[in-house]
Amino acid sequence: MSGILDKFRNTIISSVFKDSKKTGSINIDDKIALGVILWAVAEADNRILDKETEQIKEVLLKYNSFSEEELSAVLISIKQAAEERVDLYSFTSVLTKDLNYQAKLSILDNLFRVACIDKDLAESELELIRKVSNLFQISHEDFIDSKIKVKKEIGLDSPSF
Repeated sequence: MSGILDKFRNTIISSVFKDSKKTGSINIDDKIALGVILWAVAEADNRILDKETEQIKEVLLKYNSFSEEELSAVLISIKQAAEERVDLYSFTSVLTKDLNYQAKLSILDNLFRVACIDKDLAESELELIRKVSNLFQISHEDFIDSKIKVKKEIGLDSPSF
């Protein structure tokens, strides 16, 4: 797993931070991991809409401060990682190693936002989010609460469990 993340780290460092002298201390694993999980949810229904890509950018910017150039490089790496079909467990473990439960719930909300931004929560998206939720060790009750909250926020009020 570290080889794949190293490859993405090197891609980003060489393309984004090429003029920087302090690239050795940049840790982007969590940014890539979050992005890959968001991207996997967006493409779970076999289509990626511009709305979903914009929502992913918004979430990434919420958790990190990127320039446009940095964000573009991170998105390229995220797409590459998603194409590799890397194991979700590996990415969730990188992402959550230092996160508390509330931070994991916040990420879960954002996964639902990406999935629901097109006003449809496909079964494939729901199942992928459920897998991530289980890997985050989020309770079923909190999973359901997050789903209902985001569906209501986005305008999908009819709860389907």
